[in-house]
Amino acid sequence: MSKIKFIKNFIKSPCTIGAICPSSRFLARLITSDIGIEKASAIVELGPGTGVFTSRVLDMKKPDSIFFAVELNKELYDTFKVKFPSVKIYNENATKLSSMVKQEKIDSVDVVICGLPWASFPPQLQDDLLDAISDVLSPGGCFTTFAYLQGLMIPAGMRFRRTLKNHFSTVKTSQTEWRNFPPAFVYRCYK
Repeated sequence: MSKIKFIKNFIKSPCTIGAICPSSRFLARLITSDIGIEKASAIVELGPGTGVFTSRVLDMKKPDSIFFAVELNKELYDTFKVKFPSVKIYNENATKLSSMVKQEKIDSVDVVICGLPWASFPPQLQDDLLDAISDVLSPGGCFTTFAYLQGLMIPAGMRFRRTLKNHFSTVKTSQTEWRNFPPAFVYRCYK
C-alpha cells in the first residue's frame, strides 16, 4: 500500500488506522526485540497494517512456529494477503482472538505483537481487547505494542498505560525510537 493510500485510509477511518503514515523499520526492530520470537511456538500479530512488523517476525521466527495475523480493515487485509501470501490472516475483530486460536488448533500463544491504535479506542474496547489477548497468552508470554510519545500527554494515552498494568503482571517501557514518525516507544507486557 502506498503512503498516499495509507494517508487516505487514515482520514477515512482513523479508529482502525491510528497513524498518518506506516511504522518505520526502526520501530519494527524495537517492537520485535527481546520478546522471545526466536523460541516461540505460536505468534500472533494484531493490526499488521502494511506488514513492517510482519517482515521482522518472518525473519526471526522458527520455521515450525505457528504465525497468523488479524486485520479488521478490509483494504489493509487485502493488501497484506497479496504481500504475504504465506501468512494466514483473519479479517476479524481482535476481540474474537480466542476463537481464532482454537481454529489454529493451539491452546495458547507465546507472543502477541500489536499495531492497533489504542488511544483511539474507548475504554471498554481497550478492556475487551486486552482481556482477549490475556486469555490466549501462555504463562510468561509477551504482549507487545507501541504508543506515540505525544500520547503520554493525553488522557487516552495515560488511561491505556494504567489499563495495561491492570491486565498484566509486568509492564515494561522501552526507550523512545526517535527515527519513527511520530516518535514512539514500546510496551512489553508479561502474563
